[in-house]
Amino acid sequence: MTPTPRPTGMTGRFRLALTVVFLVAGLSGCASFKEVKTFASISSNAASYEALTEDYIGALDRRKQYQPPKFHGELEAIKIRREAQRASLDVLRETLIDYMRGLEGLASGDTRIFDSSLKDVSDSLNEATLLDRNEKQAVGALSTLLARTVTSLYRRHEMKELIQEGNQPLQDVIEAIRKIVRNGIAADLRVEAVMVGRYYDNFMFAPDNPAEPVAMALAKEARAEAMGRIDSRIRAAQSYDAVLEKIAAGHQYLYDHRDRIGNDEFGRRLKPYIDELRAAYQNLRDASP
Repeated sequence: MTPTPRPTGMTGRFRLALTVVFLVAGLSGCASFKEVKTFASISSNAASYEALTEDYIGALDRRKQYQPPKFHGELEAIKIRREAQRASLDVLRETLIDYMRGLEGLASGDTRIFDSSLKDVSDSLNEATLLDRNEKQAVGALSTLLARTVTSLYRRHEMKELIQEGNQPLQDVIEAIRKIVRNGIAADLRVEAVMVGRYYDNFMFAPDNPAEPVAMALAKEARAEAMGRIDSRIRAAQSYDAVLEKIAAGHQYLYDHRDRIGNDEFGRRLKPYIDELRAAYQNLRDASP
């Protein structure tokens, strides 16, 4: 069968919309496409979690109450460096989200226009100074692939092509995000926990500190609350890392079995990956401070 050329212009877009309606009506009963759509939808929602990034920057202002003023200038310098890390993390996360939304669009029959131009991606990569060459190449590869693919009609081969060409750069993008979360955010929170614990311990157990039961009780309560908040943030970072791990594993399954997309057995075997991802996402929401 000769492929239908992609229409252009207002008339073309109108015909494209009508074609999508008929295609969705004809294919809506396919269980495996439904599972791909569910996986992509949960993945994009879970990857959108950005509280960790906001907190990573705000942590420097929190630390000022636990360190003498002479260290505040150093904390401001660290804050500037973290803004650079934030730019890197943002471009990685947004690339992951865009990819999953594109995959969801193909799986649902909802054609979408890629809402980040390649120039925008290039500008974002210039700001992402902490990404290495391979990580930037992975972002560029996915962005170029999306710009070409998500404007296509709902076709099984388009989905297979996206998964086939997108898997390796997607895995690289996810691993880059996980590296920042593990080695940057989570590790920093553990340092903060030590710092906060030492701050209160020095206050409560100083040799010249008079025995004041009320003050001591208040200090212990404040220490427990502060440590509890940090522990919640650490759990959230670990949960986000687990979510990313599940997304990577689920997409690897899509890649390994891409030739079976459209088969009911494919959909059934994808469900455990979806269930694990959904559970990890719920853990993330429960752990959020």
